Parts: sequence; C-alpha cells; structure tokens
Amino acid sequence: MKTVDKRIRAGLLLFWALYFSIVFASNSADALNALSLLPSNWHFVSGNYGLIQKVVSMYEPPVWLSGFMFAGVILWEAVGAVLFWKAFGVTLRQNQKQSVMVHAAFGITIGLWAAFILADEIFLTYLLGGLASTHYNLLLAELATFILIRLLD
Repeated sequence: MKTVDKRIRAGLLLFWALYFSIVFASNSADALNALSLLPSNWHFVSGNYGLIQKVVSMYEPPVWLSGFMFAGVILWEAVGAVLFWKAFGVTLRQNQKQSVMVHAAFGITIGLWAAFILADEIFLTYLLGGLASTHYNLLLAELATFILIRLLD
C-alpha cells in the first residue's frame, strides 16, 4: 500500500472515530441532562432523547422504554467509537490485525444505521421529515468509506 493510501485510510478511520466519539459524548450528555444530572444551562446535548420519546409516543409505550432504547444506542455508539479508535491505532502501526479491526468497527456501526432504518419503519419516522434520510445518508457515507478502504488494501 502506498504512503498516500495509508494516510487516506488513517484519515477516514480518524474521521469516524471522532464522529462516533462526539455523538457518544453529546448523547451521553443528553441522557445525563434527562436525569437532571447536568446544570439546566448545559448546551452540549444532542436532543436525541426527546426525539426518541416523540418517535415512540405513537404506540404509547411505558415511560422506561425511551430510556432503555437511548441507553442501547449510547452503548452501541461507544463500542463503535472504541473500535474505530483501535482500527485507527493499528492502521498507524501497520499492524497485521488492521483488517480485522476495520471490519469490526464498520460492522458494528453499519449495524447501528441498519437498526435505525428499521426503527424508522416501525415508528413511521418518515412522517417527521428528514430523520429517515439522515440515517440513510450516514449509512451510505459509511458504506462508501468502507468500500474505499477495501479498495486501498
């Protein structure tokens, strides 16, 4: 693999590691805010907890369901972020395990987008406008990144 290809690969992995780390942090802050564990003037929150509550409300679920779903998303994002950081690290070191780590990171996070797209259908989120297309766009962006990285191998 050429040096420029290695840099592109590392840069793409760094982007996704940063992306999932930031999303994890803002969603975690949102969860802490929902639990009243942050000051009321705390600005760095995603707003996704309220969005989940709105989306699932059509089925009038028990109160705890939104929190349970949001906790699952946060955990999934955390695993994805950790795996992307590991993939970035082994890529920098040109470790033989880099393909395994890259596949693991993309597998977990592409699975997240797939789960969101299924949830979009179950909860009819396309009626809210924009949300379903965001999930599709992120899935496509990640798939394109994965394909490019595979082509660089």
